[in-house]
Amino acid sequence: MNENQLLGQTGEELAADYLMKNGFRILSRNWNLHRGCELDIVACKDGLLHFVEVKTRRKSWDTPGGHPEEAVGRSKLHNMGRAIVHYMAYYRLSQDYVIDVIGIVYRSDSDYDLNFLGDVSLPRSSTYGTARGRRSGR
Repeated sequence: MNENQLLGQTGEELAADYLMKNGFRILSRNWNLHRGCELDIVACKDGLLHFVEVKTRRKSWDTPGGHPEEAVGRSKLHNMGRAIVHYMAYYRLSQDYVIDVIGIVYRSDSDYDLNFLGDVSLPRSSTYGTARGRRSGR
């Protein structure tokens, strides 16, 4: 596994921890239809499915390139939509869902920033929250 894959895996672990601490139940991780059509995290909260894309970067919020979550563009959302349709069919689900994005700026296991954007079809002001991480142990 290369450095970028390890960073992505670490970010997904931080994101899953954040979601569980905030009342989400993780249903699937890294569900893959095919290359480009992957669902990082599928979670459920209050009867609503959440398909969560996680973007992790090492750079700070104010460096060129912006926030990690800004890397989730139209093409990625389109591919996620295709994967969601297959996921829902595979598990025979018909409930409502949203697409969420978690952006993480990672400096170390004990120093990172996490930004959760709930339902990315809504304006950015609809975020559920921002957290500054201090993860212990592992």
